[in-house]
Amino acid sequence: MNLIPIPHAAMATMALLLIAAAPAAADGDMPQPGRAGLHGAIGLGVGVRPAYEGSGENQTRLTPNIRLFYGDTWFLTGMSAGANLFRHRTAQDISISAGPLLALRRGREEGDHAELRGLGDIDRSLDAGGFVRLRKGGWQARADLRKDVSNGDGGTTLRLSAGYGMPVSQKLRLRANLDTAWASAAYMSTFYGIDATQSANSGIAQYTAGSGFKHVGASLVADYAINREWGGFASLRHTRLIGDAADSPIVATLGSRNQAAASVGVNYRF
Repeated sequence: MNLIPIPHAAMATMALLLIAAAPAAADGDMPQPGRAGLHGAIGLGVGVRPAYEGSGENQTRLTPNIRLFYGDTWFLTGMSAGANLFRHRTAQDISISAGPLLALRRGREEGDHAELRGLGDIDRSLDAGGFVRLRKGGWQARADLRKDVSNGDGGTTLRLSAGYGMPVSQKLRLRANLDTAWASAAYMSTFYGIDATQSANSGIAQYTAGSGFKHVGASLVADYAINREWGGFASLRHTRLIGDAADSPIVATLGSRNQAAASVGVNYRF
């Protein structure tokens, strides 16, 4: 069991890198054992995803694919960054790691979507929290607790996931993942509630969204090694909104409970 002190300058640098990063990497990416210094992969792809959380429309955009590690402690993957400050291996050969986490949360602009007129904007925000990850062989389970720390009380989420990764051939590797998320009342009110002012401005009935589980999801990611440095990736993801999130007029009337995303691209590994 190891505890590693966190340099303040390193944490500040990690936060700046996180804000510059875009969503792409899949949960479960790990540093290469025994590798010192900076290593990982940087790539670019084309992706399709919902225009906003709960939207019935999809957007196509370029999607950076970022998986950076410094030694076996610091990591920056997609929209999250953190550090493995606690590490332990049990007698059953289960690897446990935990540490602090920063994550960038998507927002939405009412002016970009006619169905959101009158509901106001939701700014992007920075979440802070921590994670715990269990790993044995190709199996992995993870819990992330995140709270908005930049936009007032934007709420808290608890994300739970479990998955399995395996090599299909010498060059192809697949990772499958199941996940769900619980959200606080503040988060649900921000993204799915409609208060009196929003109702008057939009003509949509008022709606109160309470805390609870907001979605279940499944994803499949494929990594293909073209050569030692270059590789290709593809991902598919389906999310089903549930509970008060699914019943919100923003979803049930204006959007969709079913959220699908896909991407394909290439990356450079070092």
